[in-house]
Amino acid sequence: MNRIVSVPLNEELASLIGKKGSVNGISFFNRKIGDDVIVALYPTNAVEKPYGMAESMLVSDIIVISTADVGKEFGEALVAASLLDKKVLLTNENDVSKFLSGGLLKNYEIVGKEEVIDKILAYKPEKADSTVRVDIDKAFPVTGIGTVTLGVVISGIVRVHDTLHHNSGKSITVRSMQSQDVDVKEAPPGTRVGIAIKGMEHDEIEKGDVFASVQIPNAGKACATLNFSKIANERITDNVQYVLVSNFSHVNARIKAGSEAEISLEKPTPLLPGDRFLLIRQQQPRIFASGVITRVGQ
Repeated sequence: MNRIVSVPLNEELASLIGKKGSVNGISFFNRKIGDDVIVALYPTNAVEKPYGMAESMLVSDIIVISTADVGKEFGEALVAASLLDKKVLLTNENDVSKFLSGGLLKNYEIVGKEEVIDKILAYKPEKADSTVRVDIDKAFPVTGIGTVTLGVVISGIVRVHDTLHHNSGKSITVRSMQSQDVDVKEAPPGTRVGIAIKGMEHDEIEKGDVFASVQIPNAGKACATLNFSKIANERITDNVQYVLVSNFSHVNARIKAGSEAEISLEKPTPLLPGDRFLLIRQQQPRIFASGVITRVGQ
């Protein structure tokens, strides 16, 4: 089974989980144990750019938070994790009971660092959606192969020779794939995958783009339900600019509050009804709300 793990605070902890691979705002750490593969995502500059933390949490199956330093970044990671319905592992390096006493996290364990890998392997994420979706974090040319993209299979199973739709409206063909430096014929959900494609050049693809078996449009507007952190105590106002993060995409957004919030995006972004996102503001905790897209528009 493949598992994507967010490690939002501590690169040393991520390096205990796996071997460092590619970097693009997020460092990817990879480990293969028998038939199991773990890919840990560590945001490289979360102090200045919190959307890396949000991206890692959104695409992950499970979140592992270090308690080695319980400063403001720890508090921010805790609030962000509380906005998502995901399993959280907290290391036992410091007593964090005061942060958890109000029921901030619903599904968590406190574990020793030596237990982290076993706990990750014991977790069995549910992957029921049959729609193929790959969220891309990097694209580049390879001599003799052509355009190669790196991404995470969010849902469905990608197979060699599949035709998939890019959010631009173009279509691509999967020529070949690799996972953990091994050629594969198919990639199930949770796979960190390199895909050699036919039909697009590398400079037509950027971080946050999507390949899918259905057309995922670039939306300029959307409606959504919102869930606010009680700790953040934010009141949405029309003239405030936020950052909306959806998997590997982040975009400036203005929001009109209501029973169904109306969101205007600074640039078109691939979104579908049902997509989860996090919202970022300027003051701490910067990640202060989550949401679910209900409708999209141009």
